[in-house]
Amino acid sequence: MTLQAPRRGISPLFSLFLVLVLLATLTGCAKEQFQATTDVETFQRLHLEVERENNQREALPVTAAILHDDSPGDYILGAGDLIAVSVFQVPELNAEVRVSSRGFVSLPLLNNVEVANLSAAEAEELIENLYRERYLHNPNVTVYIKEHVSKQITLVGALSRPGTYDYIAKRRLLDVIAIANGLNDKAGSIAYVNRQDPISGQPVNYQVDLDELIKRGNMAQNMAIQGGDVIFVPESGQAFIDGAVRKPGIYSIRSQMTVTEGIALAGGLASYADADSIKLIRYMGPGRQREILKLSYTDLQGGVGDGIVLKDQDIIFAESSSSGTFVSGTGFSLGFMGTGINFRDPK
Repeated sequence: MTLQAPRRGISPLFSLFLVLVLLATLTGCAKEQFQATTDVETFQRLHLEVERENNQREALPVTAAILHDDSPGDYILGAGDLIAVSVFQVPELNAEVRVSSRGFVSLPLLNNVEVANLSAAEAEELIENLYRERYLHNPNVTVYIKEHVSKQITLVGALSRPGTYDYIAKRRLLDVIAIANGLNDKAGSIAYVNRQDPISGQPVNYQVDLDELIKRGNMAQNMAIQGGDVIFVPESGQAFIDGAVRKPGIYSIRSQMTVTEGIALAGGLASYADADSIKLIRYMGPGRQREILKLSYTDLQGGVGDGIVLKDQDIIFAESSSSGTFVSGTGFSLGFMGTGINFRDPK
């Protein structure tokens, strides 16, 4: 009979000791991927400064644009426009005529009158003078533009059917958005209307809050559109959400999306996240460094994350806890001579 020496190995207590030593080592060596550069108050102040700099193009609020309604006196007549000419107390001279390709209209008694490049008010004065010189003592003429064809409007950006369209008659912003089959699913919350000032000849930008107009029905934002206007609806932008979240990736920024909503969209924090180290990284513009704001889960629960709206190119990065990664993270195996413990990513 042959006696065998008992098989020897690492005791369970020693295996546990190895695990605890490794855990302590990982925890002690924890290093954040991004170091905070600012606090909430400074971050918001810097962002407002950048926003003011970016708005040097001086986009006017729509309340100012409403004052520039599409009055007949502002529109310059051109080929294809349909006008109604009325002569007070002389109905026989009334006419509805279209401007010819050469810029003329044919009127009773006057035959061809050149009205191209005139405003409605200037055309009224011209026709009055012609009738006064030849036929009437004190004529009173009214010119009403029934169809605006000579000028077009251009719709670009996040619309279902962007393009250039004839400006047939008076339109407001909702009308022309409907012409383009509405906004697409990437549309942002702002529209810009660019037009040429009839007096200075310089381009002027107006800014319209689409959330106020479409979601809240604020018709004060439904500004009048003129022939020659360019309407631009930018896309909402994207944010990159990464780190210790359940569904990292690139997400379209919905209207007024906050940091808290962004994290929720990414499935929430992973079980191995460092709840005290959630970073918001923001691009501040050319020549500026990115600002890194550190938030905690307590900040998010307390409403701080609800007060910070995400911007295009924002990055939300949830740092990992070393101990959390060890217990619940990417997974590894530790063992020796058949004795060990396996860890797997629970996601």
